[in-house]
Formats: sequence, C-alpha cells, structure tokens
Amino acid sequence: MPPIPSILAARFTSDVPMVRQIMTFFAELFDSRITGTDCVVWGALLLGVTCGVLGTFIVLRRQSLLGDAIGHAVLPGVLVGFWFSYIITGHGRSTPMLLLGAMISGLLAAVLIGFLKQTTVLKTAECMGVVFTGFYGIGIVLMKILQKTPAGGQAGLEKFLFGQIAGISLDDVKLMALVAGGAIACVIVFWRKLSISSFDEQFAHSVGIPVKTIQYLLTGLLTVAIVISVQAVGVILVSAMLITPAATAYLLTDRLHRMAMLGGLFGALAGFIGALLSLLGSDLPTGAFMVLGASSLFALAFLLSPRYGLLPRVKRRWDQRRRTGAENLLRTMYLILERRDGGVENAQADRRFGVGDIASIRQESPAQVHRMAKLAARFGWIEKDSPDPLVLTDGGFTESKRIVRNHRLWELFLTQEAKLAADHVHADAEYIEHVLPRDVLAKLEEMLDNPVADPHGKPIPM
Repeated sequence: MPPIPSILAARFTSDVPMVRQIMTFFAELFDSRITGTDCVVWGALLLGVTCGVLGTFIVLRRQSLLGDAIGHAVLPGVLVGFWFSYIITGHGRSTPMLLLGAMISGLLAAVLIGFLKQTTVLKTAECMGVVFTGFYGIGIVLMKILQKTPAGGQAGLEKFLFGQIAGISLDDVKLMALVAGGAIACVIVFWRKLSISSFDEQFAHSVGIPVKTIQYLLTGLLTVAIVISVQAVGVILVSAMLITPAATAYLLTDRLHRMAMLGGLFGALAGFIGALLSLLGSDLPTGAFMVLGASSLFALAFLLSPRYGLLPRVKRRWDQRRRTGAENLLRTMYLILERRDGGVENAQADRRFGVGDIASIRQESPAQVHRMAKLAARFGWIEKDSPDPLVLTDGGFTESKRIVRNHRLWELFLTQEAKLAADHVHADAEYIEHVLPRDVLAKLEEMLDNPVADPHGKPIPM
C-alpha cells in the first residue's frame, strides 16, 4: 500500500480549490467507511444524547407526561407521512416524509395542549391526557384504514410503532445528526433561560424571562427529540428514553449542567446497548432493548448512587445506628460520673467504668455493652486495651459532654418553647441528641440565653 502522503498528493490537485477538495475527500471517506452496523450505532447514540439532555428539563419541571403525550400524538403524523410517501414514491419508507409528518403532528398536539390549558379550567396533566389519547385514537383508526389499502401490505410501518433501527441508512443518520445538532444548539443558546424557568417560573417571569415562549421552545425541542427517536424506539416507548436517562442522572448529581451531561451520556449508552443487542438477531426489537438498557442504568444508580442510592442509604442508617449506640454508651458513662463523689470535676482522676454497672443502668447484657464499647473504641472514645473496666479517653469525655449537652438543651427547649411537661421530653431528646447540628445548637443556646440547667435541675455541660 502506498504511503499516506503519496495518496494525498495524488488525490489533491491544483485545478480545484483546496478547501473544496478537502471537504469532498472527507465526505467520500465518510460514505465509504460507514457500514450498516455503524449507522445503527450512530443513530442510537444521536437519539440517546438528544433525549437524555432534553429529558433533564422535563424531569426537573415534573412534566414527564409531556414526553409520553407527544410520543403518542406523533402516531397520526407517522401514518399520514407514510401514506403521502406511498403516493409520491410508490413506497412508504421515505424517512424524511415520515419524520415530517411526525413533527407536524407532535407540534400540533403541543399547541393544542397549551390552548386547552389557557382556555379551560383543566390542569396541564388533564390537558395532556385528553390530547394524546385523542391523537393516539386517531392514529389507530388511520392504521386500520391503511391496512386495507395496498400501502398497508408494505413492511416497515410497524417499525415506527414499536421501534426497529436495523434498516436505518446513512441518509437517515445524517438527518438525525442535523436535527439532534440543532436541538442541542438551542439548549446551549437558551441554557440560562431554560435553567431558571425550570427551577422557578415565577422568579423567571419577574426577571423578564418569557416563560411561555421558553415552554413552547422546550415543547418543540421535545417534539424534535421524539421525531428522531421514533424510528428506533417507536411511539410506544419513546417517552422512556426521555425520562429514564435524565432520572438516572438526577440520582447522581444536584448540579443542572452535570445532570444534563450525565443524562446525555446515559442516553447514549442506553442507545448503544440497545443497538448492539438488537443486532444479535434478525428481528429483535431495538426500542425495547434500548429501554431495558436505560432501565438497567437506572437500577444501578438507584442501588449505588452515593447520596440517593438504596445500598448507601442502608449503610448510612446502619452506621448511624451503631454510632448512636456508642454515643448512648458515652452518655451513660457521663451520668455515672455525675453520681460519683466529686462529680464530673473529678473525671480527670477516674474514668474507669465497670461493664456490669453500665449494663445494669442501661438494662442491657454485658455482651451488648462490650459490642458498643468495641465500636466506641474505633472512634477513639474508649481505650482499646480496656475490656473491663472500660476506660474513657479525653476524646470520649469531650464527646460525652457534647451528647449530654445536646440532650438537656433540647429538653429545656421543649419545656419552655413547646410547653411540654418535663416528664414527656426525655424520649424526644434521646433521639435528637445524636443528630442536632452545630448551627441549630448555637441558635438554641442564644434562644435560651445560655442556660446552665435543664428542666430537671441537672447542670448543662459547657
């Protein structure tokens, strides 16, 4: 094979402008290198990114039903586009005609939803339900009519209903790329207005943002995303690609820009997984596999998300429960110190506590006390080499004072501010002493004028 410089030298001549030659060269290279499988993958990636990014805003606005409504509403447009395509070209597989029909139908449904919302007492959800079920009913009727015509016997129409991307062509990918690029560009240009209106419409209106115009823009972009997705996912499952990747991102971050990027990433990954799995067989449903891929990613985020995941939450609760047990052990030790001769002031001299004494006061077994003592030792509150008696460290003594202070301040607050009886506040303070933040504690001290005793007359540690 000749070296690359020789190929390029032979390819480019001085008779044609260099820029045009370069553009022609890469266009030919693109057409020759892209295979059918590549088209499927690129198409799935494009629709996944677009749906993931745009879905971020409908999830934040709690308008997930809007995607489902527009997705069902495009069915009549697909069928009308199929019919016109058959009349003009003799076959119904003209993708531009199908997508144009879907876009017109989706935008018409979106406009009708807005019109009903403004002119009736119905809320947004009811307006969506009326419109998309009506459009979907029209689509079913048109489908039955088409099935009785010569056009109805052609293969391909059902793929727009249930999703099948295996037959996508390079021209389809180019069209999808054009539409997806335009949608993403609109999001970038109107990012600030979309962001503010998604979080607080009243504030957005007060600072001069045209909220209704932004809503129409978002609805139009959603329609565009659905239009480019309908060939792969179908009108039945298209809403899942709008909602699931964005919902997955929502579980992983609280930053909008990160959520949008993660939504696009998860949408692309779901599209990639679905496209590859659908290519394993001759007639496997692409849309279903893409939705299953997105659902699998959501399941992983639901289980493993550091903040909102099920398993991390269970672990945090377990750790908090164990820490609470260790803190209760420290509070018991502090109460024992108060009962000794010399009180807490003599704590520096004697910080040893018998396991049996603690178990008797807490009404627990010695084994339970030992278990909590081992955990407290991990925090550095109890000396590790003191199985019985237990020896409280300096850090443990400081922590025990903090816990008792929280407990008694909260008891005083409940009796003075909530007007509860002094003998009814212990159980509530028993819980709150472990979770009382420092800023709330400072406000309590200020509100109670830095008290020195709780409702029972016991001193509040300083």
